[in-house]
Amino acid sequence: MGRSSDPNHERLQRLLADFGAKVRILVATHGLAQHGIDPEDVEQEVRIRLWRAVERDRSAAFHASYIQRVVASTVIDALRRAQVRAAEPLPDEHDEGPALPDESVGPEQSASGTQHVEQLKACLDALPERRRLPISLHLQGFALQEIADLIGTSAEAARKLVSRGLDELKTRLRDMGAGDYDD
Repeated sequence: MGRSSDPNHERLQRLLADFGAKVRILVATHGLAQHGIDPEDVEQEVRIRLWRAVERDRSAAFHASYIQRVVASTVIDALRRAQVRAAEPLPDEHDEGPALPDESVGPEQSASGTQHVEQLKACLDALPERRRLPISLHLQGFALQEIADLIGTSAEAARKLVSRGLDELKTRLRDMGAGDYDD
């Protein structure tokens, strides 16, 4: 069976035609190059995840908010992998003294990043307990089935908890002045 007659391939092509430009823009906004990550690699990983989602759930309608979540979780995973990799080469026997700190990140950027993390933490803490854990797991990159298994519920219930929790988290962040979030 050729790819052109594969309904999953056709759905993926339509999905990429509809959201391909948005995926590129979302990936580009994260400034991945400064972390040594090729944005094109992340975009390819997003395409792979979308392809798997199309294969897994043939009747699902994929909306912009789902695409944003896929991009966000892919970016988070790429950043985690970059952190795990040795950021600096192992010192040679001939190297002398410690390396100087990276001065590309100024104190304002560092403080701003810390402030955003604190705002996110405060908003997460304010969520009802029933949604807090699923959202925390989702933001860490866990799949819905994994979340469902960890909290002891069905995948559909986990999806609803995550969806409603994300909506509430966005509202709380917006109310705190932490930015505006698209769906």
